[in-house]
Amino acid sequence: MKNIDWHAGFVSAMKLELLDNADDLIFEEEHHLANRAQRIDMLIIRCSGKTKIHNPIGSIFSSFNICEYKSPDDALTYCDFYKILAYTCLYLNERKDSGTLGAGAFTMTFVREAYPHKLFRQLTKDGISVSCRTPGIFELKGNLPFRTQVIITGEPKGIPETDTFSTWLKCLTKRGTEGDLENIIRNTPGLDEHSKRYADNVMNIFTSANMELVSKKTKEDIHMCKAVNELFADDIKAMKNELEEMKSQLNATIADRDAVIADMDAAIADKDAAIADKDAAIADKDATIALLQAQIEQMRTARA
Repeated sequence: MKNIDWHAGFVSAMKLELLDNADDLIFEEEHHLANRAQRIDMLIIRCSGKTKIHNPIGSIFSSFNICEYKSPDDALTYCDFYKILAYTCLYLNERKDSGTLGAGAFTMTFVREAYPHKLFRQLTKDGISVSCRTPGIFELKGNLPFRTQVIITGEPKGIPETDTFSTWLKCLTKRGTEGDLENIIRNTPGLDEHSKRYADNVMNIFTSANMELVSKKTKEDIHMCKAVNELFADDIKAMKNELEEMKSQLNATIADRDAVIADMDAAIADKDAAIADKDAAIADKDATIALLQAQIEQMRTARA
């Protein structure tokens, strides 16, 4: 399996999840802190606290919302949790207006696929309670300075689609289902061109991580195959254009090479002609010298 850019998929999926409030939110990817050694996966800035965020993911959002994503292969550990807590404190410290805003202006969101049993047990020992606010979204309360939630994209299974918070985040998985594939295909056509690029990114990642499923489904279902082809139509067109451009560049390079070779051949021919002329001149000179020598010899003989 080729390397998969899960974090790029996360950025696209989050923007799609919160698409209904796109005008109210500013997304900053990989926000750097302090000396740029520390980095927040995503910072979501809420422009106005008066506008309701429709997706349950944003129900705890305040003015500044720090998000941390863990790919399917990465664990969400106790140390990871407190590292992001420290990053949030660093970000609060960097803001000039943090003194007037207070801790309530900042939130933390952790996103991963599997339920972090060990982390929740350790946090409970720290006096932090874990409660399920809605299927797949757990809010942490108690001994914390900021409102915090953990979003589990693969939990729980068997929940009706109408009760889930996520259409896109749950597709960032190596355990994709036909339902996930159908969700992407069903929800993409209604998007504008800008948002469709995010959906294409999620689909590319889903396909890369679940190649066998996608291949099997498109072979079995002609309608699914057609839908996938339509979904990738822009990508296919762009790829064809890129290949044509590469072909043109290659042909131009070959033409340039042939021209250089032709110039070299012409230069060699000119050089050979010059050498031939030089050889002919030398031959003429040698003949002249021989004639003069014969004449001198005749003059010597006549004198004798």
